[in-house]
Amino acid sequence: MPLNIRCFVGRREIIRSLGTHDLKVARKAVIEMADELDKLFSKIEMGAELLPPSDLAEFSNAFCASKTQALLAEALVDFDDRKVEDEEWDAFHARTFRQEILDDLRHSRLSSAEPEVDALLSQHNVSLDQGSALYKQLCRATLQGLADCYEKAEIIIRGGFDDPRVVAEQTVSVTQITGPNSVDVTFGIAIEKYLNDQKSSWSAKQFTSQSAKLQYFLSYLSEANHCNATQLALSSVTNTIARSNKEHLQLAPSNAKKKYPNLAPLEQVKAARRDNAAPMSSETQNNYRQCLSTLYSFAKSELDYQDKNPFKGRGYAKGARQSARDRRSAFSNDQLTNLFSSPIYMGCKSLPTCHKEGVLIPRDSHKYWVPLIGLLTGMRLQEILQLYLEDVYQHDGLWVFDLNENHPDKKLKSLQSKRLVPVHSDLIELGLIDLWEKKKTNLKDKRLFEDANVASDGTYSSTFSKWFSRYLTNIGIKTAKTSFHSLRHNMKDGFRNSGASDELAENFMGRSTGTTGEAYGSGYSVQSLHDALHKIQFTTQIAVVKTQREVIKG
Repeated sequence: MPLNIRCFVGRREIIRSLGTHDLKVARKAVIEMADELDKLFSKIEMGAELLPPSDLAEFSNAFCASKTQALLAEALVDFDDRKVEDEEWDAFHARTFRQEILDDLRHSRLSSAEPEVDALLSQHNVSLDQGSALYKQLCRATLQGLADCYEKAEIIIRGGFDDPRVVAEQTVSVTQITGPNSVDVTFGIAIEKYLNDQKSSWSAKQFTSQSAKLQYFLSYLSEANHCNATQLALSSVTNTIARSNKEHLQLAPSNAKKKYPNLAPLEQVKAARRDNAAPMSSETQNNYRQCLSTLYSFAKSELDYQDKNPFKGRGYAKGARQSARDRRSAFSNDQLTNLFSSPIYMGCKSLPTCHKEGVLIPRDSHKYWVPLIGLLTGMRLQEILQLYLEDVYQHDGLWVFDLNENHPDKKLKSLQSKRLVPVHSDLIELGLIDLWEKKKTNLKDKRLFEDANVASDGTYSSTFSKWFSRYLTNIGIKTAKTSFHSLRHNMKDGFRNSGASDELAENFMGRSTGTTGEAYGSGYSVQSLHDALHKIQFTTQIAVVKTQREVIKG
């Protein structure tokens, strides 16, 4: 093989481009790099049991840089009038060698890295038991650096001498576990205090979701660095590690825990590649990074953490964010007509198979009523499903839904969510109040929709949301941008088209406009909200349902 990449394995010196032609600057950089590596080996000498991810990442990067620079130098000298078949052959070998290294890493076959690690330990007059966890860490970091080098080797083989991935300045900075002015806050302590602090203000679903994101990151850190990440200091995560985590999330599969419950994060990525599984959406990736950034912000404000936040600014740039309207759409008139003329409203086979035609119209089921209430009130799914019978009553002669948190199983999204929502006259005409009266006489019923059970995340909405998505798919109107929440978009569009003010529309839907004027006065009366609601026309979309109701009554 003209370009013998493996010949560089075994050199004992760390060679690195200093990114400067100034001799004084170069000397200073050499001294700084040597000091940083000395700090790393000093930690080892002082009996450190494990190195933090930052040290391992920088060690691996330095090793990769040394091999890459040596390889680049030899290629510049040796390459002359190369043929395409030579390039392809050498590139194939580079990929093969890299895969062998990655397989060694996966199966913890570390013997090939031992000569390199022994040489570095000897150079720094440090002895280390080859059976220790720390020695294994250094071997793994060495193999990772070599695998990265083989990836760069293929770029060089194909003539990419000036490719920024090869020639970009690489810095070596072995970060100490705590900076001189930073309180030593570990992930275990920070996460525990952060979650406890938020528990009273978050819904059970949000608490579970945020906790899962943080635990996922800890699993990623632990797996990548062969350590217990809860014991690592927040300051040990460098920009390099944060960047690596971002790249990992871009490859991670969606619903990873459900698809691969017994695999760790890095193994999940490999399995997803093998299965061609769908990746995490960009929005979900952003939520994971934002969760970590918020943890660091909490540590700064509450735990006297004084170091940097490596996740700050790693979400979407403002200009790159999709607008809310682009991410989720209202239903079209045709989609709504198809939804409300589908089997569950016209006649279905059974509740479990309510997308199939039959003779059953389940007017006592929440599956029948919840989409109708969503369309004609714009209420959130959880707000509808958690209604108690006592939450439906007449206020100044008008039927209303009283959205509150008067029971432990009820949770509203914000302060603005607590409100009275007029019951649309079409809902009354379709028989909702008749159902309410029927349930009032049944002493067993406390909620309007007792047949909607609470999910494992503590909400009523999760189970219904999944069912509704499947139902839309089964009747042929599901798109990537439609869900139950789309009905809120229909209501918002209805207010816009009817000429209602933005403040009234937001007040009706349980949101705040953020304007100063909103803070004055007692808000809109139920009569005003009722009148504004009835200026919106939904007659066409639910005409078939109303006709069917009349047929049954007749």
